[in-house]
Amino acid sequence: MSHGLAEGNSFAFNTGAYGSRPTFVLTRERVGDQHEITLYELAPRDIADARRERFEKAPKSVAISVCSLTDAIVGDDSPSDLPGAEDSAAYDWDGWCAIRIATLGGGAFNEVSYLIESIFRELSLEPETVCTGDPASVSLPEAGGVRLSIAFRAMKPMRRRDRLREVAKGIDQMSLGECYYWHAKARSPSSPSGTKALRVLLADHI
Repeated sequence: MSHGLAEGNSFAFNTGAYGSRPTFVLTRERVGDQHEITLYELAPRDIADARRERFEKAPKSVAISVCSLTDAIVGDDSPSDLPGAEDSAAYDWDGWCAIRIATLGGGAFNEVSYLIESIFRELSLEPETVCTGDPASVSLPEAGGVRLSIAFRAMKPMRRRDRLREVAKGIDQMSLGECYYWHAKARSPSSPSGTKALRVLLADHI
């Protein structure tokens, strides 16, 4: 697999379905004496509710967790005010919400940090913002969020550090086209085994 971050279509880090509006938020929080990192996808409320209804009607129901932007972001900032958002992007966020992709802690948090660092370098962001230090949130453009979303979904049920590392490295090496392919499979209620197939492909893990 080729390294998608270095390809000509890396322009997708600056554009997406909603233009240059950030469509993902990555939040690191402390829970007890542990740190956890959660990825959220941002969407208009009607689109988020429609997606949740599609999954509820699917044969193998998967719960979709939708929350307010204030619940997804550390502090009182909007996605436009967070690191990672364009300085001039004063978007209107009324009617938008956050769809929780997954939360990682422990070994999974440590291993996904490798992928976060790779993506953040391409976006001129400091990975320490969400990988170390105090609780914080960062906005991400669509392509960076898509790459992380398939990683978070794939790594969520895994425990072995070597396999977690293989998934992170494998997704880092994927082209953007491959990432969007697996992202579509993971978000489709008609393809409930998409994420499982990705784990088998990258780490021989069911």
